[in-house]
Amino acid sequence: MISVYNSFDELPREIKEKARYPNQSNFFLSLDWFSLLYRTVFAEEYELRIYLAHDKTETPIGMLYCITKNKKTLISLTNYYSMEYSPVLLTSNIKANEVVHAIISYIANERPRWRSIKFRLLLNDSLGYESLTKNLRLSGFYVHTYFQYENMYYAPATKSFEEYYQERPSKLKNTIKRKEKILYKSYKVNIIHYTKPDEDLPKAISDYTHIYNNSWKKPEPYLNFIPSLVNKTAELGILRMGILYIDDKPIAAQLWITTSSKALIYKLSYTEEFKKLSAGSILSSNLFKLCMNKDNVDEIDYGVGSENYKKDWMNNVRELWGIEAYNKQTLRGLSNIFFMSLRKLQKKYLKSN
Repeated sequence: MISVYNSFDELPREIKEKARYPNQSNFFLSLDWFSLLYRTVFAEEYELRIYLAHDKTETPIGMLYCITKNKKTLISLTNYYSMEYSPVLLTSNIKANEVVHAIISYIANERPRWRSIKFRLLLNDSLGYESLTKNLRLSGFYVHTYFQYENMYYAPATKSFEEYYQERPSKLKNTIKRKEKILYKSYKVNIIHYTKPDEDLPKAISDYTHIYNNSWKKPEPYLNFIPSLVNKTAELGILRMGILYIDDKPIAAQLWITTSSKALIYKLSYTEEFKKLSAGSILSSNLFKLCMNKDNVDEIDYGVGSENYKKDWMNNVRELWGIEAYNKQTLRGLSNIFFMSLRKLQKKYLKSN
């Protein structure tokens, strides 16, 4: 049996408890994450659709968080703030394919028919990715899968920071040592870790925003997202925000989200003024030390993207893929299939010539 909810408030209390962190151990698959992302980014333009699956005894077994703008295309509740996406299991006694089969079968039979379905940021070696792809095909959809991003990570992260740091490239270590010497000799330097929802958090958010807005990065398009994320992760006890101050001025900032098993490097920035002093790398080594020697995580995740600097810190890579499925029972779906097939033929022809 499948229930569909168009509001987080509509979800039964027992479902909310099962879906929240830490009952859902992956923060980026938790109700906390999806509700925060929807509220701060999508609420004004997109309709929420939460598919909740029950087994034969009416026990809730899994969920799929989606959105739609025009009720013709069903989309995963993701964007560039997301780190990954997957169907969510609510019990350890169920297989992912059982949940996905029930939900996708229901979606395929909804009326009016969905013209297309788009899921983003799925780990391509995950059960969720395999099950979604397989069940969409079984339900009569034309399915196209494609590579999106690399995700670099360090595992197992069971060594001390000192052992880990010994393995880093000599160029990185020498640069940090040299720049630290200059930095601490020339300026008053202070690194503060913000982790709790206390009176210092508004200052941390303000300092982070100042650094971000004076960095090489484009300003955040959704102004409430980062403050909401910082407050929520602090409330849950998983915030690790480090800010490096030079002469009491915020210069570099990193936002990490650290659960019981994983430290995820979510956002980082530094002011262009101090780029040559490698303030970002110095702050990185400080936070690596914190998560390895104090938090004792099993894995350090450098998020989405293939930037070269990440290779100095990580030792593994995995891939995030997307799924586009087109409904063969609709004219627009058939049109999309035709043009998708045409593009594939063009690519194949260009590659062979």
